[in-house]
Amino acid sequence: MILGTLFLLGAMVLVFFAWRALHRASGGDWVRDAGTRIVVEAPAGQEAPRLRLDSGGVALFGPVAAEWAPRAALSQALGNPSALPGQAGGAAPTGSWRVVAMVDLAAPGAFDSGDAALDKRLAESLGGRAMLLERVDGGAAPMLLHGVGSHTDGSLGGLALQSARFGELAARLGNPEGLAVEVLRRRIQRAGWGGERAQRRRGG
Repeated sequence: MILGTLFLLGAMVLVFFAWRALHRASGGDWVRDAGTRIVVEAPAGQEAPRLRLDSGGVALFGPVAAEWAPRAALSQALGNPSALPGQAGGAAPTGSWRVVAMVDLAAPGAFDSGDAALDKRLAESLGGRAMLLERVDGGAAPMLLHGVGSHTDGSLGGLALQSARFGELAARLGNPEGLAVEVLRRRIQRAGWGGERAQRRRGG
């Protein structure tokens, strides 16, 4: 009897959370609500980051696999083999960010490198569109949250999801401008590289 009552109460709680999530997703300006944010972090005891969309403590999307650093070969080629944040070929810096705009990377002049073939390859590598992020405290250069193909590992511009997952997230959000993004607790992912706090400790 007690177990049956507890099960019923648990089911009622789940129904309440589901109703609250649907209410937030369908009414008002929920994307820019103070309780709505994208969170990117590595779960305890793991190195690979995961991304989720939270609203009022309820996960509306994810967690799904994410990337927050370039391929090791790219970091090496750019002279940053440890992928230190804030440098070319570095990992996405931790901290609080906000979506500035959804950018159409396939639009004419999106890259304006002077080489149309290169611009096309860049757009394809970044999934065709991306969310432009700026750090709230201005302490880091802007970066992208973008999609990548299933054959690609690593982010080419900050944070990345598989293209299909990015499309699902974008469809859920609609207009993402003003959405809060938190990049949290980076763990060591390759030799000689860790979070910003670890770098400060090693630097004294």
